[in-house]
Amino acid sequence: GGGSGDTRRALALPLPIGPDAIVNLPVEDFNALLGRARLSGPEVALARDIRRRGKNKMAAQKCRRRKLEAIARLQAELGRLGRERERLLKARGQAEKALGTLRRDLARVSAQVLGALRDGAGNPVPPERFGLRLAPDGGLSLE
Repeated sequence: GGGSGDTRRALALPLPIGPDAIVNLPVEDFNALLGRARLSGPEVALARDIRRRGKNKMAAQKCRRRKLEAIARLQAELGRLGRERERLLKARGQAEKALGTLRRDLARVSAQVLGALRDGAGNPVPPERFGLRLAPDGGLSLE
């Protein structure tokens, strides 16, 4: 129920139930109990105050618990996202390394192909006049 002050005040009332029951009873049962107990106006007001403070305390505890659960969920999600970020950074590094290897291989193959080009008379063609382009289908074309 409520705090220790509420407990003392509730026990001083001529109620057939204690402060925990005042707080936890369904509202219809609580109102019926107040009607049967023949309490004075200040005693009814005190019983309602005890109930209100007790309900508020329970709601505050529930709110704090939900907040802690939300924080725990967010921390777990943050950990998962951190691991995912590390995985993606590693994959990116591997992709960049593979791309660098492919670029070096393309430059090497281009130099070999362009160095082997000959004109109609069999003379070497200046490689700076031509270039190789990698087609989307993986083939090479001369430009």
